[in-house]
Amino acid sequence: MRRGAVLLTPLGGLRRGEQLTWYDGLGEETRSQKRVVPSVPSDEQQFGDMVILDGPHEIGSFTFRWPTGTEDFDCGWDLTVEAAGRRYRVRHGLGARQVYGTRRRHSVTLVDDWAAAEGVAPDDYETSGCLISPLKDHAGRLIRSGEQVPASYDGFPLVSHAEQIVAPYSRDALAVRLHRDDITSWVGYALARLSVRRADAARPSQVPAIPPRPIEPRTSALPAAVVHALLDYGQAQAPAVVGQVTFTPHPEANALIMDNPFAFLLAVIFDQGIPAERAWRAPYDLMRRLGHLDPARMLADPEGVRTAVAQPPVLHRYREKLPGWLVAAARIVLHDYAGDAARIWNDHPTARQLQQRLDRFPGIGQKKAAMAVEILDRDLGVSIRELDGSDIAYDVHVRRVFLRTGLAEYDDLDHMIDVARRAYPERPGAIDMPAWLIGRQWCHAGLPDCPACVLRDVCPKDIDRANAVRGA
Repeated sequence: MRRGAVLLTPLGGLRRGEQLTWYDGLGEETRSQKRVVPSVPSDEQQFGDMVILDGPHEIGSFTFRWPTGTEDFDCGWDLTVEAAGRRYRVRHGLGARQVYGTRRRHSVTLVDDWAAAEGVAPDDYETSGCLISPLKDHAGRLIRSGEQVPASYDGFPLVSHAEQIVAPYSRDALAVRLHRDDITSWVGYALARLSVRRADAARPSQVPAIPPRPIEPRTSALPAAVVHALLDYGQAQAPAVVGQVTFTPHPEANALIMDNPFAFLLAVIFDQGIPAERAWRAPYDLMRRLGHLDPARMLADPEGVRTAVAQPPVLHRYREKLPGWLVAAARIVLHDYAGDAARIWNDHPTARQLQQRLDRFPGIGQKKAAMAVEILDRDLGVSIRELDGSDIAYDVHVRRVFLRTGLAEYDDLDHMIDVARRAYPERPGAIDMPAWLIGRQWCHAGLPDCPACVLRDVCPKDIDRANAVRGA
């Protein structure tokens, strides 16, 4: 390879959640033609030098369908490679998207149409032509020190993500840095990422051992298959590049949330009793109506905030009490955090500390505080310590999934939080997002779409247990 990377690491078998990946095919393919993650060799098989059998061939522009929408790549390359005796069709695309507060070059490397690696332009892109991609370990967690780097990444040039991109939510992590035209190295890096997902977890390496997910009985044992499937599905949905989360279909609203911490806080407050996409767009609409999102000016003009929320089309169904929550948030940010909402979380708090801070804001509470902790760490790259103190959100979708899968015995806040803590004590909050997605997409309050659900093979489908679940 141009950068000197040689793959000597096994490409281990991928997890069940990845095999149930919900990446759709390109462009014209329908949802019924979903691709699966490529099959891979066993842990005993080794990569020799990666061999390019065909290509790379320029393929021009193409469109890729992500779970949250489509993305256009203005140029791309196709090639066929062989590693450990298996062939892979690889496609590498280069485009641009809004990320880290501005429009940046963005790449994706697809292995058999599965998005294995992404890159984003650092601040010096115009002169260097390079892209960076944060390193993750086999559990999908960011790698922050050299001692944690798996052997699969040996030979790739590593940099500090936060130093390469100085912007809100830039990740506190190591990243690989490759030139945009170094297609061979991007392919090798994509295969290395697939390898790390399991192979490095299965053999001795520099990565600290991850304790197994204990399933400790209370009155009865938790369904381990359900827990593992939820965690695998959640890992498959986590963004590969921080700051690329599509909170809403509105690009400017997404950019505001990612660039303005106070807008993020207001979105958390808005996210109740209305569709999530509408709630996360609301700070943008509020800013346009007010002409600003200045906590001091909002506190000085509560009637203006009330009028802006109630102006047709109304920003929220709770038009009477929600403006008071927004003004109260402005007051707390001004008095306790010197007017800077980022100070709520930029001092490396523990998950429990951060949840307690957010819980103090009127209109947030346990459910939204737990949700916000997960989003800040997982999607926006905020450094949060002791994630074993995170929790699930007591949300209607999560509650349905917990009851119907047999994780929870009854609908109770403390009981369900305890279930999550026992199911995955390393990070209980990791169960929240996949359960919420499944509840929203398949496990509906009425007739659930069990045949299409990713839990279909492990769920007991005890539908009636959730009949009494009410709330938002």
